Amino acid sequence: MGSFETIILLMFAAAILVGIAQKINLSYPIALVLGGTAIGFFPFLPIVHFDPNLILVVVLPPILHYASYGISFREFKKNWRTIFSLALGLVVCTMFVIGIIFKMIFPQFPWALAFAFGAIVSPPDAVAATAILKRFAIGSRLLTILEGESLINDATALVLYRMSITALLSGAFSISEASFEFVKVVSGGIIIGLTLGTILQRFSRSYLNPVAGVVFSFTIPYITYILADAMGVSGVLAVVVAGLIGSRVLLKHHSSQRRVIGFAVWDTFIILLNCFVFILIGLQLRTLTSEMTIQQIMQYTGYAILIVFAMTIVRMIWVYTKSCVSYVRALYSPRSAIICPQILQDAALIGWSGMRGIVSLTAALALPLTYSNGMPLEGRDEVIFISFEVILFTLLIPGFTLSSLIKWLKISPQTEQSGLYNVRKQLAKVAEEKIHQLYKSQSISQVETDFLKSYFNLQKKVLEISGSNEKELQKLESARHKVIRAQRDKLLKMWEEQELDDKLLGRLENELDVEETRMSRAEL
Repeated sequence: MGSFETIILLMFAAAILVGIAQKINLSYPIALVLGGTAIGFFPFLPIVHFDPNLILVVVLPPILHYASYGISFREFKKNWRTIFSLALGLVVCTMFVIGIIFKMIFPQFPWALAFAFGAIVSPPDAVAATAILKRFAIGSRLLTILEGESLINDATALVLYRMSITALLSGAFSISEASFEFVKVVSGGIIIGLTLGTILQRFSRSYLNPVAGVVFSFTIPYITYILADAMGVSGVLAVVVAGLIGSRVLLKHHSSQRRVIGFAVWDTFIILLNCFVFILIGLQLRTLTSEMTIQQIMQYTGYAILIVFAMTIVRMIWVYTKSCVSYVRALYSPRSAIICPQILQDAALIGWSGMRGIVSLTAALALPLTYSNGMPLEGRDEVIFISFEVILFTLLIPGFTLSSLIKWLKISPQTEQSGLYNVRKQLAKVAEEKIHQLYKSQSISQVETDFLKSYFNLQKKVLEISGSNEKELQKLESARHKVIRAQRDKLLKMWEEQELDDKLLGRLENELDVEETRMSRAEL
């Protein structure tokens, strides 16, 4: 069986894993990392060769672009100090600590490779953590901090990773030159992201229909990354900034059809990318483990556990040091003293949410195969293998214990019902006023006015009932789906009995599809 057929079959298996994970409420990166581990020890799989230089270009831009659309921009601005403390300070600190540990473990490898490894494993991935936290209705502030950290720390870590690889391949390093390069790469990436994000989004909004706009959205991160990289600045930061601009434009200026189609297609594409990367790492593990003894595998597993322990300690110290300062300040402020317990609860959750994911995997796979002179890069296999095990342990341990930590901390879910009720009440009032205005201007008749009033009043009542509580929502949604399923069965029966043709069936079935999915964009 060839490489292409192998990847297709493994993608099929990965899709099944994602489906099972969703069915049992398990974060799908955890299922994929377990699947990747299984691939690594599965015999008879062929060796798949790929160009490491293409991995960062193919995988990272869309992932970072997609992640930037999930950020609550207003919450991001409110909590930017905490986010940048984690995404800049903690990443740099983690990289240095892990780099030193790696050098102590493997003294024969250069410092540049040690710090490249530190940069690879330093950025947490919020996907697994936020998937769990959302199920417990944790407040949007905490989710925004984790998602914002995940987005910005990817950029920080990958800039440091690039500098480490440059030093590794050139064999030279200067603090002054590195500092200048860092400032140039960061500032240039931000400028390119702002420029291209504004131009491309304005073009998409003005000239493209919803379907063409969604297709065009897939080119934006790639164009931004490639142009920024060609100019010698951070393509990662450029993509992040362009994505943040795009998220604001999508929220305010695009049609509802564009948003519905866009989110559905992008959700699917990102899952496929995750499956693809975990398959690649699994195949790489297969190649690596075939050349390792059992003793080496056990030894490297021990190193990975040590590194995970060190990263957890560094993260806990960093988070609790900052939280203790906030706690003391709140303690001596009558207005803020009430939030003291929440500060410690948030610190525990943030500290325990240091899961690593696809960005670390991609960076590990992108390590060059050789030095500039063509000699093989020593230590590449060790970095890839230990990086995967670090990701495995950081996903499994917090992934299976975070929900227990939430229950142990007795964190009560935050409800939004009062806010929803007030906003819906205002929207209903706006609808009533606009209908009256249209009637007064003779744009609609009395019959049409009565119909629209009934329609929007009924819509408000349905939303209020379905949003009253989670159990009621599940009950109503289940009943609604059963009714629609009965309608669909009748429709198909009429089609089978040739009471309607294919074209009419397609139109009516599409109406039922839209109604069935009206309240459900899957939180993957």
